[in-house]
Amino acid sequence: MTARLPDGRTPRGLCPNGMVRTTGWLQIGRLPISSGVWPALACSLLALPFNVPWLPFPFAAAGFAVWKLWILYVQPSSRAVNLDSTAVSALAPGEWFRPYGSIGPAAEVAATRLEPDGWLHIALTGGRELTLAPEYRVRRVRLRS
Repeated sequence: MTARLPDGRTPRGLCPNGMVRTTGWLQIGRLPISSGVWPALACSLLALPFNVPWLPFPFAAAGFAVWKLWILYVQPSSRAVNLDSTAVSALAPGEWFRPYGSIGPAAEVAATRLEPDGWLHIALTGGRELTLAPEYRVRRVRLRS
């Protein structure tokens, strides 16, 4: 079974084990700040020693363009927006979440199974399985690409 976005597309950055690489990590509330801002700012700072007032703008554009090419072709990654934090036991099949905190890859729940020893087994779309404590907190996410 392959992970799919709600519109039926396959997420960019989908790995064979079902995990999806995601871009960026800065989010203020529900407002995602693209990680492409950082290479643009860094490249614009590289232009400052030349003391040409307009030069930071094309440098910033070049930094953003290199980042964009990187996430599209070299290391494909999906954009994701963090939603609410929840206990892993509240996840349902078809929901996307970040298994390792508020940053990092995302995964889609295929099935959950509570074991007699109290651990929760989560099967991810793609075949990977995680074993977590039912009260472990994860972030639901919405993939944007």
